[in-house]
Amino acid sequence: MRSNVTGAALQLALLVVGVPVVYLVAFPFGLTARSLLPPLGLLAGLVVAGVLVKRTSQPVSGPLTGWLVFGACLALSLVI
Repeated sequence: MRSNVTGAALQLALLVVGVPVVYLVAFPFGLTARSLLPPLGLLAGLVVAGVLVKRTSQPVSGPLTGWLVFGACLALSLVI
């Protein structure tokens, strides 16, 4: 039960933290490939987290992977 709550909190945190970060990073640059990476990363992170939560017996692993996908897209957009 506790891991379910932790997993849900991590996934909610991904959404709550991810949306403002997407606005701060993506939108000042206009519509470019660089600006599309953070929103796509957030969407991919949420989808991956949701799929993994349903398929694994460890609910925390899904949101952690979602955070990893979002972070990787965010880092890639800052490097480019």
